[in-house]
Amino acid sequence: MKYIKALALVAALMPAGAAWAETKQELAQAYNDLPAVQQMMEAMFSAEGMAAQFRAGLPPGMQVTDEQALRVGAVMSETMVGLQPKMEALMIEATAEVFSEDEIRAMIDFYSSEHGAQILLKTQPMFQKVMSELTPSIMQAMAAKQGEIAKILSE
Repeated sequence: MKYIKALALVAALMPAGAAWAETKQELAQAYNDLPAVQQMMEAMFSAEGMAAQFRAGLPPGMQVTDEQALRVGAVMSETMVGLQPKMEALMIEATAEVFSEDEIRAMIDFYSSEHGAQILLKTQPMFQKVMSELTPSIMQAMAAKQGEIAKILSE
């Protein structure tokens, strides 16, 4: 409960704090610095988050134990945490390039709200669930088209 109250206080202050941002780059930085964005990245790069991503990418029928998945997740987490500064810099650059100033301000306003922060934190696990169920179908479909793709690439 303390966390939600603290998040609500930060959310109430964040849009005003983002008002200093004058350029798209500064707005993109303000968006990246939102507590919910930072928490989303921490969750995504955690051992548990990486284990879930690892499982989602396994070939159909390949089984791993929970312990194996968590151990792999820990290894992947170590690697990804090292890449987080580069990812954040790329995200800031891409945000400034792709979105307008008004869109970035709207993202800051929304994701600074209690509901927006919760949605942002739940989006990545939702996509993991979808991809864990869809990946076997994608792999099967791609395998069926492998000959056609090889033919195109050999031309």
